[in-house]
Amino acid sequence: MNKNKREREFYSLDVGDSTFTVLKRYQNLRPIGSGAQGIVCSAYDQNLERNVAIKKLSRPFQNQTHAKRAYRELVLMKCVNHKNIIGLLNVFTPQKSLEEFQDVYLVMELMDANLCQVIQMELDHERLSYLLYQMLCGIKHLHAAGIIHRVRIRQTFCWPGYVKFVVPL
Repeated sequence: MNKNKREREFYSLDVGDSTFTVLKRYQNLRPIGSGAQGIVCSAYDQNLERNVAIKKLSRPFQNQTHAKRAYRELVLMKCVNHKNIIGLLNVFTPQKSLEEFQDVYLVMELMDANLCQVIQMELDHERLSYLLYQMLCGIKHLHAAGIIHRVRIRQTFCWPGYVKFVVPL
């Protein structure tokens, strides 16, 4: 692909303390969270005609620990396909060569709330039972695939409305 065409595919936008350089198909970026591995924004995907979450992994290969985390997250999200586990929709980098390579963007399903927010809701017994059931289904699928998931932060769990519970990797 020629250089000019590739440059026209991306645009940059400041989000908090970071600059997101994303494909033009992703519009209306808004910050929704951050963590040890990156910053997450919501966006509208014009190709899929739906809202998505975009996670920016800045300098994922700066050291061996970051590289292992980034690789693990990418491989697991790509391989695991289950209705109760967040799906990976796209992966891209705006850099044109290996020498310039710095950022990786993971595009995932956008959830309406994280577990911390859900815990603060007043849920009736039926919804709470369904939430627990969905969480266990997702974890059972991971364990059946030989993946052991440890949750350290409540915000890593996401739950869209009262429809399904999603376990991110």
